[in-house]
Amino acid sequence: MVERKVPPRGPRGGRPTRGNAQEPVERILETATRLFASRGFAGTSIDQVAALCGAGKDTIYRRFPSKVALFQGVVEQARARALGRLQELAPIEGGARERLRGLLRTFLAINMEPELIALKRITFSEAVVFEKSGAVPSQPDPLMARLVETVAAAQADGVLRAGNPEDIAAHLIYSLVAIPTADALLGGARYEEPQQLDRHFEAVCEWLMAGVASPVPERSGDRIG
Repeated sequence: MVERKVPPRGPRGGRPTRGNAQEPVERILETATRLFASRGFAGTSIDQVAALCGAGKDTIYRRFPSKVALFQGVVEQARARALGRLQELAPIEGGARERLRGLLRTFLAINMEPELIALKRITFSEAVVFEKSGAVPSQPDPLMARLVETVAAAQADGVLRAGNPEDIAAHLIYSLVAIPTADALLGGARYEEPQQLDRHFEAVCEWLMAGVASPVPERSGDRIG
């Protein structure tokens, strides 16, 4: 009697594992991010994304039913990465003032990353399209929430003056980020070099901190008149 050899079993069928299922999505988003950043929204197509990431168009459309939905996925991934960087940030040594400065410097660096600038430029240029489709919906910003918490802690330590911490945080981040971001969005290169961005940070922080610093109690000998 001849013994029959049983061929080894291949992998069982069924649904892919979470890791395997997520892998093509990551490739799609990585490729789409590069294309959107370099070619803009109008210059990027699902065909191009499919050709470069190695995923079929059907695979892309199952996860992202339109190019607008794909861009939304890219934006959400960028937000998640920014939050991840913030969470991985090593504890900043020093008092409340140093912690606030360190957090603001991280915010500035994140907002000036080239890919993020490119995505912001697309969002602004295609605002009408995205508003109609709801592609980039307004949602709670965990990065801003972290800044508000840090401002409130600085107020509790007596470093910042009393006031609504959300308002103070909004003015701090707007004044610090708006100028270099606007320059980059318009194609400028004034803040491309790290030294230039550092000078901007130090100058603006000095002005802002002086404006929102907790006033030093007035001594009787310092009064005029």
